[in-house]
Amino acid sequence: MEAAKPAGKRPRTKYDAAFRTEAVRRVNQDGQMAARVAQALGMSEAVLGKWVRAARLQAARPAGSDALEQENKQLRAQLARAEMERDIVKKALTIFSHPTGR
Repeated sequence: MEAAKPAGKRPRTKYDAAFRTEAVRRVNQDGQMAARVAQALGMSEAVLGKWVRAARLQAARPAGSDALEQENKQLRAQLARAEMERDIVKKALTIFSHPTGR
């Protein structure tokens, strides 16, 4: 026996990159309304709106931001390692600075 599918739910559709690019271009460059573009392409207006917002955010990012993010990630990893090494040295100093009970 098959499980009943909820009413009003469509199966998830996968869209390729070219389709996404063209849909966003129609909204951004051609000035068409997102609702009309979505209807013409047979897709959800919410999905198209999400693509348009993501494209606008990507366009607003500075040109070298990916390289800066990568460098930031690397520097954070180096800092975490240096802090860990510092903590180890502190603990060792505490252990070796106490006189033994002999």
